[in-house]
Amino acid sequence: MNYCGIDLAGVSSYVYVTDDRGKKLMAGEVATEKAVFERRLKRFVREGLSIALEAGNQTAWVYEVLVEMGAKVTVVNPAKVKLIAESRRKTDKIDAKILCELLRLDGLPHPVHVPGRETRALRGLLVARRQLISARTKLCNVVRGMLRQEGIRLPARALSSVLGWKRILANGFEQARLAVVAAYFDTFVSLTNAIREIESQLAEYERQDDRAARLQTMPRVGRIAALTFIAAVDDVHRFPSSRKLVGYSGLAPTVRSSGERTEYGSISREGRSELRAVWVQIAHLVAIDTSRATRPLRTWFRKVARRRGRKTATVALARRLLVIAYHLLREETTYDAARLKRKAA
Repeated sequence: MNYCGIDLAGVSSYVYVTDDRGKKLMAGEVATEKAVFERRLKRFVREGLSIALEAGNQTAWVYEVLVEMGAKVTVVNPAKVKLIAESRRKTDKIDAKILCELLRLDGLPHPVHVPGRETRALRGLLVARRQLISARTKLCNVVRGMLRQEGIRLPARALSSVLGWKRILANGFEQARLAVVAAYFDTFVSLTNAIREIESQLAEYERQDDRAARLQTMPRVGRIAALTFIAAVDDVHRFPSSRKLVGYSGLAPTVRSSGERTEYGSISREGRSELRAVWVQIAHLVAIDTSRATRPLRTWFRKVARRRGRKTATVALARRLLVIAYHLLREETTYDAARLKRKAA
């Protein structure tokens, strides 16, 4: 077996290859292109090649190219490769060599999951939707602030729709202000149309994936929450337990243990931030819901809130909701409030 470490970069990457005894077989810069990787590594793959590379914005396509060639590829979190992250001498060659040596000696941290193309496409749509909504919100806040300077205060949702904008424009502001608001309106319409187009594509993903339907049997879980879970988790079976999934979401509390004393701190905030944000919001909605489906969860939430406060209780409820979602997909079942009641009893 041969071993290889690759330090990926935009234009050129550094490749370092050794045999199973650590003898250098090849080292040098190569263009970060599919054809070049295939040409330079083909002879090593024939003898058996294991490759390590760090996770980054180009990792997915390079991973696919290398796997298609027949190589065994391990992707690692760069923050967890301490020999690279903490090294005072940091060059592409040193990084690639350390990756190669750690791989050969079986000293790399737990590998990063690389999702398939379908999941990456779904993640891309969700990211685009978040960014477009953020841009539209900032635009509305600018207009709201500009009009407030002129003594005009708008109702809370006055700028949330095209109709609302048209009503404001119909008020007949002074010409200069009207022109500025009209210019922002055109941008608002463009952003809104783009968001609708993305949401229609997300609706298609929803229709094609029965996992989304299972997750939406949970109270207050809609299309975006379900698809965010699916995009972040990908294959739920890669998590051996719900605890591992909670850790992946960054909602697990930090732990400090010394001797006989164990202290639990704030949440780790590691892993998929979008999963954490969306499901904490679902927890907020469940906590104030009044339906029968949420009653066992609300009862549990209130007990925790009395002891630890609402903020801690909300995070704890988000963790519990993630655990429920995990089991729905693992067991291919649907949400059942009565089942929660039996467990509580």
